Amino acid sequence: MGIASLLVATWIVSARAQTPHDASVLAVSGIVALGADPAPRPLAGVWVTLHRVGADRSGALDSVRTTAQGRYTFRYRATGDTSALYFVSSRHAGIAYFTAPLPRSAANDGAGDLLVFDTTSGPVPIHVRGRHLVVMAPVRGNGRTVVEAFELSNDSSLTRVARDSQPVFEALLPDNATEVHAREGDLAPESVVFVDGRLQVFAPIAPGLKQFSVTYRLPAATAAIVVPGMTTVTALEVMTEGDAMSATGAGLIETKPTTLNGRRFRRFLAQEVPANSVFTVAASMTPGGFSPRTAFMVLGIGAVMLLALARSFGSQASRARHRNRDDDPDALDRALRSLDAAYANLAEPTPDQRADHYEARAHLATRRSAALARRDARP
Repeated sequence: MGIASLLVATWIVSARAQTPHDASVLAVSGIVALGADPAPRPLAGVWVTLHRVGADRSGALDSVRTTAQGRYTFRYRATGDTSALYFVSSRHAGIAYFTAPLPRSAANDGAGDLLVFDTTSGPVPIHVRGRHLVVMAPVRGNGRTVVEAFELSNDSSLTRVARDSQPVFEALLPDNATEVHAREGDLAPESVVFVDGRLQVFAPIAPGLKQFSVTYRLPAATAAIVVPGMTTVTALEVMTEGDAMSATGAGLIETKPTTLNGRRFRRFLAQEVPANSVFTVAASMTPGGFSPRTAFMVLGIGAVMLLALARSFGSQASRARHRNRDDDPDALDRALRSLDAAYANLAEPTPDQRADHYEARAHLATRRSAALARRDARP
């Protein structure tokens, strides 16, 4: 059973997921602290908000100010939709910060702690911990699709923000790249733009790791895809569909091939790639058999699962039909919970079913995070 079958199963399971909670009283406590050197400093008198996101209703439940020690406590009842999520947010220097979804029991083990940061537009370095390319076989009359994912790391104690027209991060894409689209991830898609061959990020990047992906097209007749680098990359990964393409340069070494959704990919890896390195993907001139359908892919180095690299290759009408649902955190949360329930009902999942599930789950989770951030960060 592939992604399509799992999604059909979610429609069935979601109809059963509307049973109410037992309305027991829950509590979440935590500390709001400013991340600073040499140690975080509790913040007094800042507003903290408890949120609920569910299929039946969503919104802020309560707000309190922190004590002199930076502490807060909420007591609430978990009622209604059993798939509803509860989380806490606070705003500092114009940036909203969120906890992970709270556990269903009392959240007093650090789950409610929030670390916020001062902002700067100064030269805080943004490191590229990972750059990952998936190069699809060409489709006759439709060019070649490339999916790229980036892992950006801010190792400081300041949230880096854009200044005027200067982006927080930028990368070079291959020549002739067209139809460049940012996909849901840790950064809002509208904060990623493509100008004069450069991919530019204007979203705030808080300390820690952020992931995002883009897709673009290249002419099918492109004999060699030359990808220039600008900064040091900790881990570079290139996957090419079929056997006719290979990647060279930047220290890339071919490793064991992999198969995703029945399609074979050659895989090339490099570590600690210096700034300004260039690598080339030698492309086949023969159109391949990649079908323009939804393809969810998860790339990994070791046991690390990256964000889903996906896009729907459906019609414009289909994309318009799903746009509002894709921006609705309530619907995304319901779909995520239902997907998990459908997978749990599989007695003995096959490797393909497991891969499909984790791919679809990562895709939905990153969309939900971005949708929540966009909605709750509005003044």
